[in-house]
Order: sequence, then structure tokens, then C-alpha cells
Amino acid sequence: MTYEKIFRLKFEDEVPTHELERRFPKELKKISKIALMELPPSILKVLLKREHELKKLMSLKQNLLKKVGKK
Repeated sequence: MTYEKIFRLKFEDEVPTHELERRFPKELKKISKIALMELPPSILKVLLKREHELKKLMSLKQNLLKKVGKK
């Protein structure tokens, strides 16, 4: 399953995180990253100790928003 598909389910179809985890147990890492995107950047800065992890997550979010917005 792609990040884009999980993103669409989470934010467009409004499927809760726990439901995504139940439906797709092999995709827990991807689901967790997508779930973190709900949090504001100020909270993410506290949770993610490494700067590059925050940048990667924000970059992924921007890319997914662009892809989803185009379709």
C-alpha cells in the first residue's frame, strides 16, 4: 500500500488511525507517519528529536498534499 492511499483514507475518507492499523497491520510504519501529519509543527518538533526526521515528514506531507490536490 502506498503512502498516498493511506493518506487518502486518513484525510479524505476520515478513517481513524486505529481502524487503518486494524485493516492494514503490515503497514504500521506508514500509518504512523501519516498519523503524525495531523499534529501541528510545534508539537512535532518536540516529539521528533532529530531535525532530519522532521524535515522528511514535512516533505512527505507536502508531496502528498500536492498529489492528492491534483486529483
